Formats: sequence, C-alpha cells, structure tokens
Amino acid sequence: IELKTAALADGSCLGSRRSPLKGSGMALANLREYLPGDDARAIDWKASARMDRLVVREFEEERSRTYYLVLDRSGSATFGSSISKDRRILEVAASLIFAAHRQNGRVGLCIVTDRVEMFIPARPGKSQVIRLVQALVSHRPEGRGTDLAAAFRYLCTRVRRRSSVIVLSDFDDPEFARDLSLLRRRHEATAVRVTDPAEDSLPDVGQVFLEDPETGEQVLVDTSDPAFRSAYADALAAADRRIEGDLLSCRVPGIRISTDEPYDLPLRRFYAHPRYRGD
Repeated sequence: IELKTAALADGSCLGSRRSPLKGSGMALANLREYLPGDDARAIDWKASARMDRLVVREFEEERSRTYYLVLDRSGSATFGSSISKDRRILEVAASLIFAAHRQNGRVGLCIVTDRVEMFIPARPGKSQVIRLVQALVSHRPEGRGTDLAAAFRYLCTRVRRRSSVIVLSDFDDPEFARDLSLLRRRHEATAVRVTDPAEDSLPDVGQVFLEDPETGEQVLVDTSDPAFRSAYADALAAADRRIEGDLLSCRVPGIRISTDEPYDLPLRRFYAHPRYRGD
C-alpha cells in the first residue's frame, strides 16, 4: 500500500497550508522595525545594518494539522464496473493517510455504514499510520445502510480540536446535509465523492433484476423500454443535483473521483488551489 501511494504522498496532495498566526516557527514571515520589549534574539543584525535601523524577524507559526477521514462503507459502495467504489475509497484513504504523515500531521479515522462502526482518535507517527492501514484492510462492515449524519454528529461530540474532516463516500444518503452543516461550523470539511461510470449509463440488456445493495430489495425491469430508460436518467440527474446542492448549501467543497480514472489528479488539482493553500 505504501509503495502504491508513495507518489501521491510525496506530492503533498494535502497541500502546504500557511498559518495566519505569527510565532517562533522556522518559516520566515517578514521583517519589521524593532519595538521596546521585543526579544533581542530576533534582531536581524545584517538587515539592520543595511537599513540603518534595528529590525526583527517574524516567523510563521508551524502547527501540525489534524485530519479525520470519514469512510462510507455501506452497501452502495460495493457497486463498481472495473473496481468497486469501496475499493477506490480505501485506496484514496490510504494515500491521504500517508500524505498527512509525511507532513507530520495527526490522522484519525471514522468508518460509518448505518452507524459508526469504528473510530480511531487522531495521533501522529508511523505507528498510527500502521494502525489505520491495518484498520482499512481488516475491517468488515456489519451494516448495509448509509447514515453519514451519524458520523458527523459523532465527530461533533468527540473531536474538540479544530480539524480537517475529509468525507469519502458516494453520498447516496438524502439526510446528511443538516448534520454536515453543523460539522462545518466546528471543523474544516471536504467531500470526496466517489462515482462509477456504470451508474451513469444503463445498458440495454432486456429484462433484468435490479437489487438495492443496502436493502436487498429486487425489482424486475425492462432496460429496453425507452420510458424506463428516460425515467432512470431523470432520477439519476435529480440525485446528482440534490447531492451537489446539499454540499453547496453546507459550503463544503467537493472532489469528484471516478473508479475508472486515476484519483491523484483531482486530488492534486483541489489541494493545489490557492484558496485552499492560503496563498
């Protein structure tokens, strides 16, 4: 897993965030005129000689960021044409875990189906990375339904430090918006929406049984019927508008990743954006 995710992690896909605070970190922020009471150790003597007055160095405060990954492992995530959405979610999560570790970040994990099935508090270090990856590999979901709101409520009560919460899901849940909005007030939130191209185009294969992966309900449909195909396309478009509208109303930026395309490119584009990096 580390070899497969190394290129993405080395590329710092999570981005190098600038702190708005000034402190005694290692990154030079600016020079300013010396004021009574300033630490004499902060005087830049060479710059003072050039400017013919005492100036001191100010530094950007370096802070380790805290990340929480919320993984949707419900029944709908088992769908996939080339690979399943669940597999893609696990791959992206592993990449983000290694990327955060290589930036000395603290990383935690929350796995949700129709309930919160696992929660690992954020910690730094290689041992935490190993623990999280082992959890990704070994966990077998018990629930089949989707309740993202349960994870959002859980994080609101358990996580006190302001963190960056990254939600990896297909967002096939009509009830997540209210609690995501509450989470957004306490933490920074990002939605990674994983989709599959087979969901967008229904194949014309005659009569088939379609099964809901979360409830097990089956229905016989005629995929050759133009009326059914039109209704399917309309329902799919309506669901897509609902999800995008809910994320927009919660002011949560989204990254869309398809199972048939490399996932590093959309991640890099998003985290390299000046608005995210604080430039």
